[in-house]
Amino acid sequence: MSEIITDIDANYAYDIVKKICSEVGPGLPGSPQEHARADLIKMELESHLGTDNVAAEEFTFAPGAFLSSYPICGLLMLFAALLNMSMGHIMGISPWLTSIAALTFSIIVPLPFIFEFVLAFELFDPLFRKRKSVNVIGRLRKPGTKNVKRLLIISGHHDSAPENTWLRFLGYGFFILLATFFIGYIIILVMSIIQLLGMITDNASLVRTGTIGWIMMAWPIVPAVVFAIFFTRKGKNGGNVPGAADNLSASALAVALCRFLVKNPSCIPADTEIRFISFGGEEAGCRGSRRYVKSHFEELKRLDARLLNIETVASPEIFILTSDVNGTVKNSPEMVKCLVAAAERAGIPFKVKPATLGTANDSGPFSQAGLKATTLLAFKIPQQMVAFYHQKWDRPEILTMEPLLNVLNLTLDWIKNDV
Repeated sequence: MSEIITDIDANYAYDIVKKICSEVGPGLPGSPQEHARADLIKMELESHLGTDNVAAEEFTFAPGAFLSSYPICGLLMLFAALLNMSMGHIMGISPWLTSIAALTFSIIVPLPFIFEFVLAFELFDPLFRKRKSVNVIGRLRKPGTKNVKRLLIISGHHDSAPENTWLRFLGYGFFILLATFFIGYIIILVMSIIQLLGMITDNASLVRTGTIGWIMMAWPIVPAVVFAIFFTRKGKNGGNVPGAADNLSASALAVALCRFLVKNPSCIPADTEIRFISFGGEEAGCRGSRRYVKSHFEELKRLDARLLNIETVASPEIFILTSDVNGTVKNSPEMVKCLVAAAERAGIPFKVKPATLGTANDSGPFSQAGLKATTLLAFKIPQQMVAFYHQKWDRPEILTMEPLLNVLNLTLDWIKNDV
């Protein structure tokens, strides 16, 4: 009879999370604390696999670039609004010039957000200070295996996020302010178009209609700008967010699964290597997984690699994501189908859904490169998002055994039965 996952395995994962949070604390991307978190995960993997089968791969990135898109958008929005308001009031500058400039900046406003945040292009990275981060990789094969024909990867990430200012202080009010941000942008764009049309048609009434007044500045424009400029708070050293659920839970589960498979090698498929990876720099735009794909692409392609990424294990119900990178990239339909079958066999509650705006995980760079990948997301939105997401309350105490066990059982079933 095959061995099964038990509470002991889930508790082992929990203890890893607790140890990292108590001994190191939060670990912003590129911080010394992030490296220390990675070191503890590496030590745990080495205790099961030996030092020869565990590697740490350093990479360079700009941790401040990814979330800079928000304050940059906010400043551009403010500049566009001020240009619109000042049309005809600046001595020596043509009203045509300020009106055209207002519309131009209104059009530019969302581009940093779209390219850097939504599409995950490294648009501003060359302008920001560079730091080092690290991916930790453990390798396991069934004893006696010499020729590897396929590769399965189980992953999480060990860095933690900057604190979300508005979730921290406003709770559900965050969503109102988020809506205000988008409303503010639309108003600035529409008003600037109307103003310029008034200039083109020589219609003074239309120009006045399209000129932003103090009421609109009071709402929604100023709140939208404040929202964007102060979107996150980094805090000192490793930051304020312990990141127990997001996403030490996943890295710890990868280690727990490694320990289980070492003890139960019969569960490892023939001719297969399993890698347990804890990525760095995920909260800075999935930089660790992006660097890993770039440096290992040929190997990943040759071995028909399949990445199962795990993200924020806090809810018993698991979402199997059909897309990633804010819904712009399709995940492997084959992977999704296999995971649905695994969840049904294991009796795990699940739903299949696409990624929405704000959902970008370490499976994204793999899917973008045409590799087989998807993410398991065990996280309830909006309830758990308001409760602890990217906040100081993301501590080990919020973790419970059922979500950890569900992810372990689903993942193990997938490993044993994936074809």
